[in-house]
Amino acid sequence: METYDVIVIGLGPGGSTAARELALKGHSVLGLEKVKMPRVKPCGGCLSAKIQTVLDETLEALAEETITRVILTFHGEGDIRVESQEPIAYMVSREKFDYHLYKKAESAGAEVHDGEPVTDIEQDDEGYVVNTQNARYRCRFLIGADGVNGVTSRLLGYASRRNIAVALEGEVKVEERSLKQLNGTVRLDVGAIPYGYGWIFPKQDHWSLGVGSVKELNKHPKDFYSGFLEEQGVDEIRQEEKLRGYRIPLFASSKSRLTKGRSLLVGDAAALVDPFLGEGIYYAIRSGRIAAETIDAAIETDAPEFPEYQQRVGQEFFPEFEPAHKIAQLSHRFPRLAFALFKFKPAVGEALMQVLQGSLSYSDYWRQMKKDVKFGVFEFLNPLKTPQNEVEATYDRIARQYDAGDFLWKQVFAKSAWSHFESLVKEVIPKHAVILDAGAGTGESTRTVLRLAKPRRIVGIDVSSGMLNVAREKLLDPRVELRKADMRRLPFADSSFDAVVSTWAIETLSDPKAAVREFLRVIKEDGYVLYVFSSMPKFGAARLYSFMLEKFLGKTFDWRFLPGKERPYHDCQHSSLTSFGNGLMTVVVLRKCCSVEDEAAPCLLSETWDMEKVTGGVK
Repeated sequence: METYDVIVIGLGPGGSTAARELALKGHSVLGLEKVKMPRVKPCGGCLSAKIQTVLDETLEALAEETITRVILTFHGEGDIRVESQEPIAYMVSREKFDYHLYKKAESAGAEVHDGEPVTDIEQDDEGYVVNTQNARYRCRFLIGADGVNGVTSRLLGYASRRNIAVALEGEVKVEERSLKQLNGTVRLDVGAIPYGYGWIFPKQDHWSLGVGSVKELNKHPKDFYSGFLEEQGVDEIRQEEKLRGYRIPLFASSKSRLTKGRSLLVGDAAALVDPFLGEGIYYAIRSGRIAAETIDAAIETDAPEFPEYQQRVGQEFFPEFEPAHKIAQLSHRFPRLAFALFKFKPAVGEALMQVLQGSLSYSDYWRQMKKDVKFGVFEFLNPLKTPQNEVEATYDRIARQYDAGDFLWKQVFAKSAWSHFESLVKEVIPKHAVILDAGAGTGESTRTVLRLAKPRRIVGIDVSSGMLNVAREKLLDPRVELRKADMRRLPFADSSFDAVVSTWAIETLSDPKAAVREFLRVIKEDGYVLYVFSSMPKFGAARLYSFMLEKFLGKTFDWRFLPGKERPYHDCQHSSLTSFGNGLMTVVVLRKCCSVEDEAAPCLLSETWDMEKVTGGVK
């Protein structure tokens, strides 16, 4: 039976690092890996930039992408962009990255066996006997680096304290144009799956897309994965797809036991995984180094155990994992609140990038978040202090801040009206329609219509070049055309569109009826006009509320609540008007037969108008 100072079970990043470090110190090391190397490893392959602090080489040569930009969304909407001059993260192929570390361990003098799974471990006074399908090996010290599904912790009787997350990830081939648009950028979506998030990671020739969540709450993430792809617009551009599921052992307790006798656990086997972001590779490599240093000292003294490993990991990792766990609880239980916080406090997103870069601790980050959570709503709806009379100039000035207020408006003040508008888009607009989004702004409503209506083409117009520039950055779908135009004088021929949509745009006009007349002109005979606007209630507390809010927000957004005499509506059997918030918000559906000059005027078409050709009526 061959004898070694140390046997390392599992040769991922943590195991290969420990094996290499011990071999460099002159110890005899055997590394056992159950599968043939190189091997496919289900994993997003996103390494935070702080990993450079635990590697003895630069990562650029191994990275398929260097990330300097993060885009955060909520159900595919409300882009929050955080950029850095320095790398935030690196994208690697786990197959190539792990094999590189494996070969470095071998080059350092470690004996490595791949394709040799461990079947049993025996313990005696001299150490351990490790049985595989091929042979028996003896060692004085043992490192378990075999991950969440490994045998070491089970065979040696470690009591496991960990939260298991489940992830479903696809390697998706997309067209070259789409591939280039995510260069240096990752997309994260905090609404993709309950108690987790979704991601799009750019790789050399494909995207890695996935969703991950705590297992006990979402045992079957496939439906959420499909919804995530739809919300992100990937359904329309994906060409090939390989799906894989895997488990992630999130840190759960500082009382977890990491050593037992002359054995210890590193990386995923020890549940040393960031409970907020799910990152484990940095901690695997760092714990592998600590394990090597600890065992090196123990070999010299022939120590029967080494509690200092538990102490060092506890001192270095647990003070970071505990606040990260609190951040995870906040963001996963209240994703809408977390997204709003990132939206309204850009410094919170910038600070998270510093955590990934290693220049800010989770402890300091959590302290900052606790302060920023106590934000005031109106602080973030008032980016300007002086009145602006020109709509175009106003929105050019606030274009970069607009999405913050827009998100809060739709998800807090006008949530019911927005939800009703979304349901109408799905109900009345036929698939493969040609749609006009009038007052498209930064493209959030355009993206919603893309997701819900599956149009053939959508044209978004706005008077603000600044708003359209923001929209162009986020709307990469080839079906979208964005152009500058005035909704009161549409540059389109009669009957050009199957539908016109407009959300909280006509309030910016002195004559909103002029815009709706244009909407009706450009829809086809069986077309629809759907719009949402803020309306002035006739009486009560809601009227006082609208008056105060108009005084406050009107200075910023050149916007108002429309009184009843100005609201563009026609009451007939083919139209609908639905009010929310005691009359504060109004959602309208009009047809070609409607006129907005007089709400009570007769239909422009007869009562026998052919409704059979209309897809999905509202009545």
